[in-house]
Amino acid sequence: MSKWISNMKLGAGLIALFVLIVYLASVIINQRDMGIDVTLNKNNQIVVAGVEPGSWSDGVIKPGDIVLRLDGADPHQSEMIQKYEVIEGADYLDIERMGPDGNSAVLSFAVDRGVSMHGMLLYLIIPGASLLILGVFSGYVFWKQREDRASHLLILFFLSIGMSYFSSAASGLVNPIGRITLGFSFASVPVFFIHFMQAYLRRYKEKFVSKTGLAILYSLALLVGFLLVLSVIPGVFIHPYETTSLLVFFVAANFIIVYKLIYQFIKHRSGELRSLFKFALTGHTVAFLPFLLFDAIPGFFGLSLAPAKLTAIFLLAIPIVYFYLFVTKRLFDIDFVLNRFFYYTTISFIPALVIIGFMAFIMHQNQYTWVKWIQVFFLVYLMITLFLFAKEFMDYRLRPHFLKETHDFQGSIDRFSKRISKVMNRSDLEQVIEREVCMILPVRSVSFLKIVQDKNTEHLTVYGDGRADPEIEDALQKLAHKPAVGDIIRLPQGVGLVTGNYGTQQHVLWIDEKVNHTSLNLDERNWLKTIAHYSGIVYENLYLIEGLIENLEMEMKNQKEAPSWVLRLIFTLSENERRRLASDLHDAALQDQLIWYRKLESLMLDHPMEEGLLDQLELIKEGLLDVIHQIRQTCNELRPPLLKEMGIVEALEQLIQQEQIRSNYSVKLHTEPKVIELNDVQILAVYRIVQELLRNADKHAGASQIMIELEQRGNELFFYYRDNGRGLQLTELTDSFKHMGISGIKERVRSLDGEIVFNSEPGKGFEVQLTLPLDAHSNEGGENDDSYFVS
Repeated sequence: MSKWISNMKLGAGLIALFVLIVYLASVIINQRDMGIDVTLNKNNQIVVAGVEPGSWSDGVIKPGDIVLRLDGADPHQSEMIQKYEVIEGADYLDIERMGPDGNSAVLSFAVDRGVSMHGMLLYLIIPGASLLILGVFSGYVFWKQREDRASHLLILFFLSIGMSYFSSAASGLVNPIGRITLGFSFASVPVFFIHFMQAYLRRYKEKFVSKTGLAILYSLALLVGFLLVLSVIPGVFIHPYETTSLLVFFVAANFIIVYKLIYQFIKHRSGELRSLFKFALTGHTVAFLPFLLFDAIPGFFGLSLAPAKLTAIFLLAIPIVYFYLFVTKRLFDIDFVLNRFFYYTTISFIPALVIIGFMAFIMHQNQYTWVKWIQVFFLVYLMITLFLFAKEFMDYRLRPHFLKETHDFQGSIDRFSKRISKVMNRSDLEQVIEREVCMILPVRSVSFLKIVQDKNTEHLTVYGDGRADPEIEDALQKLAHKPAVGDIIRLPQGVGLVTGNYGTQQHVLWIDEKVNHTSLNLDERNWLKTIAHYSGIVYENLYLIEGLIENLEMEMKNQKEAPSWVLRLIFTLSENERRRLASDLHDAALQDQLIWYRKLESLMLDHPMEEGLLDQLELIKEGLLDVIHQIRQTCNELRPPLLKEMGIVEALEQLIQQEQIRSNYSVKLHTEPKVIELNDVQILAVYRIVQELLRNADKHAGASQIMIELEQRGNELFFYYRDNGRGLQLTELTDSFKHMGISGIKERVRSLDGEIVFNSEPGKGFEVQLTLPLDAHSNEGGENDDSYFVS
């Protein structure tokens, strides 16, 4: 029953409002704006004091004209003239005008009926469109937040602004209903706003004004409205006190609003509500600053840079701001907007002055008009072009001072890219992402969600880590299309950032609302998209590596040994580590030893010493030389120098020469042909095999004679090795620690799809035969083909 009564009241109110709007519109359409201000002269004559630009009287009636008759009657009897000292709504007008020759003439004018095109635009179309927009805002707020007390007050605030603007034209035509409507609606605007802020801030446990103060404001608004009612009653002469009271109350109430907003902003300048009050202050500044700068302040000097009817349009900024705030429950990132506004106004100030200066110079020249316009065009065109060139330099110099957050984002991207290069699994990557997002954005919480799509039914299933509300998971599950990496998804609370996409799986980072209640600005969105694209690449690589490992494990289970391509990968990684270790030894340990050696040598040469001390230092010096030699030898073994440039034959000859110096065996090498063309991988493989066999012959076999043959037979390389060492039982040739070198030779040959055979008996030496296909893996690099593995 109560709901039915509420609906009846709402319907009755809407009908009354519609009737009032139709009536005011008919007044505006049917009554011509005469725009004549009059006053009494010393002879008690009614004299035209001024005419309003754009009205009927503009260009027809002149200041100083004496009004003789108004609709055939004595104008002194007109209550409109007596009360308001204006002429509106008349059909006929007789005036006396003094001519240039000093003689007066009586002129009669018939006032055109109906609004002019100029009046239609300013008094009906623009205010009507504003009222319609505010009506749509009100309906949307009522539809979305019907049970919210603050929403009802916001609707009243919207409608009071719209009715104030729309009824101002009828009030200017001295229509009684128009004046009463303007009085009550205009006085209610600040009061409804204060009441709305009181109700809205209650959710944050904040108080805008006291209940007593709010009651006083409502009482004063009713009193001011009642004065407007009295002013239209025949025989009651209180003008202009009712208008003055209305303006004073409106200014005072808005002063209270601005004061309270500044007070709350200062109070919460370090808290979560800082952006809310800065947002509100900016809205009021945008609404009233154009009126102050272009009409009110110049009015003190008798100027008007823009008509008040035009600057009144900016008052719509207030309802638009609070409509966005109330409906979205979010704020613009006002700092983002203001920083850019100040930055662009700063860099455009000097170019604007330069353009105006040159234009003033051109316009004062005595030339044809079309020539001036051509000059102005080329001037503006040239200045804009130069400004755009200069802007790049100014962006580099000034932008860091105005837009510091931009450089924070760039630093974050650099830091993030370095961190993700070290992640080894998805959990590490998600930790890096979470840390970076929480470091840059003032958000309450984040959560990682995974969306899995069924291949058959295309049904989506969302898996979360428990930190996001169920409504977030439900919203993601209802997505109509598959978002791409970097897409930002609007969610019931916060946003979702797609950070990875692989097959039927998608990774989404849920980012909660910012603590200052602002929405993501453009720079933050671009930063998040960049982070997401970096993460997407890493996610995909991690999935590929996981798949690679799974395939490898599967293949090894099936074959019981590693595939040849895996062995090649392992040996490539091993050679890279050897090369890195050799470089570190050469650049660090070897150089340090050389420095100490030279210091010791200099000390021994420059300072006289006892014979015994000198001998001891000489021993230390020789020991340092031995260490230096050993380090160099180790570096050469780890990374054979100029292996690719020398070729396999010359490299083996050099290796054999070095090994024979350190060992007690002789080596006979036979190659056919003398130059054998091998790729980098094959050269290194043969070199390592020979290196390992020679080391085995010295340490384990005790051989004194070794023969090595290397022949190219068509598309195959034939290798033969034999020594006269102690030999061994082939059944003992297992992957034990003692025989790791022989096992490594087998794996290296198998990695190149070659074949190897060992022959040996105790006391009869050791023999190796192997063949390598020369055309296999010809495009694979060796010691220089490691760009993918060296970080």
